[in-house]
Amino acid sequence: VPEFHKGQAFSLSWNQLFDEVAEAKALGHAIKPVLLGPVSYLWLGKVKGEAFDRLSLLPQLLAVYQQVLTRLADLGCDWVQLDEPALVLDLPEPWQQAYHQATAALQGPCKLLLTTYFASVAEQLPLLKDLPIAGVHIDVVRAPAQLAVFTEQWPAERVLSVGIIDGRNVWRADLSQKLAQLKPAAGKFGQQLWLSSSCSL
Repeated sequence: VPEFHKGQAFSLSWNQLFDEVAEAKALGHAIKPVLLGPVSYLWLGKVKGEAFDRLSLLPQLLAVYQQVLTRLADLGCDWVQLDEPALVLDLPEPWQQAYHQATAALQGPCKLLLTTYFASVAEQLPLLKDLPIAGVHIDVVRAPAQLAVFTEQWPAERVLSVGIIDGRNVWRADLSQKLAQLKPAAGKFGQQLWLSSSCSL
């Protein structure tokens, strides 16, 4: 769990991600790096010492995320996945609005795929549509009903990544059932429909 102090400073000091991306690119792989999103990072952390609002650290944190995205773009990454599991929670309004600030600040170097899992974000669809992101990932293993909502309301020109394979289950999926589940979305989104595991494996 991240620990934050009032006046916390952030800096980029860990290079393993960039080394691994460079190695994978040299081997000819298409890369989509995955980062824990800045809002969930702050939400999941805890305050140490004097009490303060963790969200006040967002501007300083975003400056470091911008550095990370710029370096990934320089390495040839077109897409970056931002995991924002906190979005499925009943967040206070300032934390919900923080997604506008965060995604606006991170625009430019790479296309952003905002990823959620373990619950539905159908109620957050108006917020998600307003964010300057290139795509969204939803978990339809844990929350299958949201697929119909996103199929109807998510813009067809943006990527819809569907977590259709259970990332937490060792048993094989019923592919015939999955195909039937996906057909309406495939008809609307075509190549903009991505298939994935519901969460990290």
